[in-house]
Amino acid sequence: MKKVHLVQHTHWDREWYFTENDSKALLYYFIEDVIFQMERDISLPPFILDAQLVVLDDYFDVAPENKKRISALIKQGRILIGPWYTQTDFLIVSAESITRNLLLGINGAEKVGQVMKVGYVPDSFGQTAQLPMFLNEFTIDRAVVWRGWSEHEVDSTEFMWRSAGGDTVTTAVFPWGYGCAKWLPTDEPSFTKTIVEKARKQSQFSATDVVILPNGNDQSPFEYQVPGMLERVNAAQDEYNFKASSFDAFFDDLSQQKGLLPTFEGELLNPKYMRIHRGIFSTRMDIKLLNTKLEKTVSQYLEPLLSLNMLNGFPYPQTAVNNIWREAMKSHAHDSIGCCNSDRVNSMVSNRLQSGIEMAEQLIELNFKKLCDGITASQQGTKVVVFNSVPKKRDCQVELTIYTPANSFSLVDGNGNPVCFQIVAEARQDMSTIIQELSNDTTITWYRKISLLADVKDIPAFGYTTIYIQESNEGLLETQSEEAFGETIEVSNRWLSLKVEADGSLTLLDKRSGKSFYRVFELTNGSDEGDNYNFSPLADDWVISSLGQAVNYRVTHGELVSTLEARHVIKVPKDLSERKKRQASRELIINMTLTLPHNRASIDANVVVENNIEDHRIQVLFPTGIMSDVHYADQPFGLIRRENQPKVMDIWKEENWTEAPVALYPMLSTVYMNDDTQGLAIVADGIREYEIHDNSPETIAITLLRSVGWLGQANLTYRPGRASGMVLPSPDSQIQGMHAFTFSLIPQDNGADDTFWRVVEDVKTPPLVYVGTDWSRFRMNGHSLKFPEQYSVFEWNTSLHFSTVKKAESSDDLIIRTFNPSIEPMDMGTLRSSLGKRITRCSLSEQAKGKLNVSVQACTPITLRVES
Repeated sequence: MKKVHLVQHTHWDREWYFTENDSKALLYYFIEDVIFQMERDISLPPFILDAQLVVLDDYFDVAPENKKRISALIKQGRILIGPWYTQTDFLIVSAESITRNLLLGINGAEKVGQVMKVGYVPDSFGQTAQLPMFLNEFTIDRAVVWRGWSEHEVDSTEFMWRSAGGDTVTTAVFPWGYGCAKWLPTDEPSFTKTIVEKARKQSQFSATDVVILPNGNDQSPFEYQVPGMLERVNAAQDEYNFKASSFDAFFDDLSQQKGLLPTFEGELLNPKYMRIHRGIFSTRMDIKLLNTKLEKTVSQYLEPLLSLNMLNGFPYPQTAVNNIWREAMKSHAHDSIGCCNSDRVNSMVSNRLQSGIEMAEQLIELNFKKLCDGITASQQGTKVVVFNSVPKKRDCQVELTIYTPANSFSLVDGNGNPVCFQIVAEARQDMSTIIQELSNDTTITWYRKISLLADVKDIPAFGYTTIYIQESNEGLLETQSEEAFGETIEVSNRWLSLKVEADGSLTLLDKRSGKSFYRVFELTNGSDEGDNYNFSPLADDWVISSLGQAVNYRVTHGELVSTLEARHVIKVPKDLSERKKRQASRELIINMTLTLPHNRASIDANVVVENNIEDHRIQVLFPTGIMSDVHYADQPFGLIRRENQPKVMDIWKEENWTEAPVALYPMLSTVYMNDDTQGLAIVADGIREYEIHDNSPETIAITLLRSVGWLGQANLTYRPGRASGMVLPSPDSQIQGMHAFTFSLIPQDNGADDTFWRVVEDVKTPPLVYVGTDWSRFRMNGHSLKFPEQYSVFEWNTSLHFSTVKKAESSDDLIIRTFNPSIEPMDMGTLRSSLGKRITRCSLSEQAKGKLNVSVQACTPITLRVES
């Protein structure tokens, strides 16, 4: 006889086709009912509050008077909360975001009562291969998931899931979803018949005689009458023994049969039994870009700068920082960041992210000012602080903008030596729009607004250096780059060259290997008749290339960079109706600026799209010329190898899958293809989707944007059958207007070696610059602290990649985090610190974790604690 553990729960979407205000109103009555039933009947089993603490935060907003009542039930283990703060997406948000989700979720749950130590992920659209690692780092060794599993990965719904770094969790899958036993009938004969059928279906792929059966659904009320009916079901049949239970009780029983469980390593992205909605990676790219900006601003700049200033004697606003994270996490829920919502909800998601950016950037500015004001200047002029959050000494080209009335200026370092720079843009600036006091004047104060690159040498590891702007009125200093003319249109440095061919295509030459990459940066525009969930092209699509269309090129050469500008004017259909008729009445204008720095082997792209058409998709193609069946992309704290073309594409229709397993994949920043030596990588800032086309498996296509007009639609080419979500118009998802995208193209001449990864890190995390002018938006009282002109807190000589530096949650200790970005072990390297403090290893949860090893396994974070 099989033992069935029936677990009662609700899946709580805070927002979707309804707003968080709607769900909070419902939550008031929902939680009141749960509390009432639990207090009335002490025999009721535990109720799972969707494993996300935010449900309680929302409830306390509307019913703070019930905090003691619900806290008592949580302490008794009758209402189960955590470990997540929100039910996060795992494929779009950053590794630090997932870490903070668990960190704040667990810490918050423990303050209310206790935390459920099961990694319950009922509805995220696919599962990262790193989930076992994240859970183990928080001493969780059990997981329950839904989407992404099929027997093509692992033939049992219970298995041992192992990460690339060796972390393992015992995992159970709901093959038919978290709502497979929802809304059970209350009359005796129907109840028995229904629940037995549900158990039979749920146990279809089980390797053991222990079954888990979820009773609940979206915003579904507590079916409190169900537990009392199970005894009669058990008496009426002998196939199953039903028990009102919990996840922990289920896993305790399952552990007795652990030897029957297969082991699986990898991600879960197959949509055989449940949709994973592969289009969400590129839905509402305006929101995706905002999210990346917020994550990067907080973890790579704000927290490290606050940590530096804490060591300098300034307070660390930890509550403010954690509030930024909490608000971001509300936008990281699977529907929210997937942007498969109503327009109203997507607007609220966007506003939360923008609010977080505003707070983070203001904290950065104020802390830069505190630091800058205390630096003892050795030179005349305006101080410019260059902050390097990466724990490695670097030479970098940094971007800064200055406002000056002077005709000329120069840059010098702390020794008075000239700092090479290149002016890249200039405009007139009405200073009254920047300085509030000037807005009261009757006259306009005009300054020169100058954007420039400065070549700053020897920037200290996790620290800063100071350079100076020295103004002069001797002659007019203007843009220092020269426009190139002639038959050959080309930019080059010591490693690379980029050339315009006679047909208008671009060829990239890697001078180190002699390999050429042809037709790089080709733009394509095709149809998208899908919705916010899924990309879906017309069956007979008309894909239009930028090649053969109007394009104007302009080349400029400067002291630090050379630039190739391309203005594409592409004739395209305005909508699906025109595309079906092969008509093109609109001009799609795309301005592409390709910059070749003179100090590294990469090409930096800035692409501005003027989106004036509907129901379409824009991609940029990068033929690699690599004959390989696989490629690599980054995932949270690591890298993953994927098939260019999923083998299951040949069988999905025959097996009646819920959607096509097309080669549309998620990325956090990096994707590349190589043959162990030569290769090509794209490192993007906020772009989350790439594709390997079946007709060109050696080409990497990154998706800039897609425009659709519906939340959900039925009967799509890539997703047959019912609509996902709701059939509601979402015209804002057409994202009309201007959109800017940045990414870098990096050839590999020796595979993914240490040199390649150093370039990737330089591209992803450049230094941050502050110009210490006398005017600011806000005034603060000064301080008497004094700081040196340059300073390094610590240096970590390693190929590991920087993740963050932050204050510990429970003390003034410093938390330093790096990770192995590759699929091979990396050397730990050596850490040198100026602090003279004890350094120990800890987990993502900031708890002590064993000794440091010389070698760091693939896809593994390393977190260190520097005692205060």
